[in-house]
Amino acid sequence: MVNRVSICILFLSFIIAGCTQEFECADPQIQPAFIGFSSPDIDTFVIRKFKANGNYQTLLDTSMFIYGYSGPYYTSNDTTSVWVSNEENGIKAGFDWQIFIPAKNKTVFISDINSEKTTGTCRTGIFSMDKFGCHCRNKVFSAKENNQVIHFSNSDTGRIVIYIRN
Repeated sequence: MVNRVSICILFLSFIIAGCTQEFECADPQIQPAFIGFSSPDIDTFVIRKFKANGNYQTLLDTSMFIYGYSGPYYTSNDTTSVWVSNEENGIKAGFDWQIFIPAKNKTVFISDINSEKTTGTCRTGIFSMDKFGCHCRNKVFSAKENNQVIHFSNSDTGRIVIYIRN
């Protein structure tokens, strides 16, 4: 009888406590912000995803962004930021990128995105507070825009922006 009670208590404690799960933290998206462009200049642009460190030779994906369809555009003074709502097409670490602005025939190259690679843990038991999702984000420290190193000082606050000047 004592063994059954002990086993039941042990079993219930595992169910209540749950398991701890380790997972890779997500790479945050780098948001393009266009400085000094008119609205018609950037109502359509293209982002191309390339294999990292491949000298832009191995194209992996191409996405066209159109004002009103691909994600919200936010304008303040002379700067328009674009949030890429499809996470798969957003600029992230692990790849090289091109942003092509057809109205200006301008291409911006983004490479060498330097970020951390961390893991997080969360509990997955019945009474776990993490059962609605386990989240964490890697920090992004720097990247190259047209071979010029830029540093991101706001990586840990959420919004990471790469500024593209007309």
